[in-house]
Amino acid sequence: MTEGLYIQDGKVINTHSMLKTFRRCPKQAEFKYVHRLKPKMLGSPLKRGVWMHSLLEAYHSGQDWKAVHKQYSNEFAKLFDEEKEYYGDMPTEIYRVMISYIWHYKKDPWIYHEVERQIEAELPNGWIYRGKVDAIIENQFGLWLVDHKTHKTLPDHNFRLLDSQSALYLWAARKAGIPVQGFIWNYIRWKAPSVPVLLKDGTRLSKSACDTDYPTYVRALKDYKEKNPQFAITEEYKEKARYLKSLQYEFSAPQKSTFFRRDVLEKSEEMLERVMQENFHTARRMNTYDFTDKAAIERVVERGCSFSCSYIDLCTAEIMGGNIRPLIRQNYTIGDPNDYYQDRAGDYEKEQRA
Repeated sequence: MTEGLYIQDGKVINTHSMLKTFRRCPKQAEFKYVHRLKPKMLGSPLKRGVWMHSLLEAYHSGQDWKAVHKQYSNEFAKLFDEEKEYYGDMPTEIYRVMISYIWHYKKDPWIYHEVERQIEAELPNGWIYRGKVDAIIENQFGLWLVDHKTHKTLPDHNFRLLDSQSALYLWAARKAGIPVQGFIWNYIRWKAPSVPVLLKDGTRLSKSACDTDYPTYVRALKDYKEKNPQFAITEEYKEKARYLKSLQYEFSAPQKSTFFRRDVLEKSEEMLERVMQENFHTARRMNTYDFTDKAAIERVVERGCSFSCSYIDLCTAEIMGGNIRPLIRQNYTIGDPNDYYQDRAGDYEKEQRA
């Protein structure tokens, strides 16, 4: 049995995703890291996340994010109709989210030093821990690591104190000589702000609740007014616009947006060391686990398997005694499991042609 689940240039590499996957289910780790299987069709949250991350990377590094979005949209247009139906109108939705994000943080005082920065540090036995942070920014309090997180709804505040990824990233950054103060989660709700509905007579907006933001709401008012002369922008609509505008990000002010939020957390050196030691223990188990004994690889079965694991079809067929090779050929490609951030909309179509 070779020591090391993922070896690169002769070094045993460990990432948060590897440690998390192994803890969750060794069988999932086998499919992902031993056999290096990658789903041809990414789940919608992951595909949205990859798309949004690329736009944010371009925007915060001073590039033309709209050109990047156009490239993704062109690749999305090549998908089959049933695939487009599965994902929804992602080009329009993601574009609107990005427009709203840029407006929301227009008064943002952050200085971006780096985007997509890979950080490495040695674990106590010489193995490598590797992480990739979305940005290193500076504000009046110093340097911070930033991770962009896209969610259907913004998460609560409970898990961040226990979150090991942020702690490991901070530990690795400081060990690599980067004097970061702490960690910032840059949360983005991937559901685009809703466009208010104009009634059929074209004179007023529907009274139905509308989950929207200032740029979307004002843009809709102007559009309706231009196309429908009888439509009047009343004081009620102006008041709604003023309220939505008040939700824009202001440094040190309470964050009230339902679409965007930034959570800041500092963690002590003692906490970082405890988290590192805990994960180092997992790394030793993972890298010495006998994945060659097929019958002994544990699978952790729970209700979340159907939506949190990309290998549910293989796992089910295998435990039932079926032949999984046809499923692998149909639904998966072979590739570097740590290159998920490089996946692009439509990649699996190109891989099928190769």
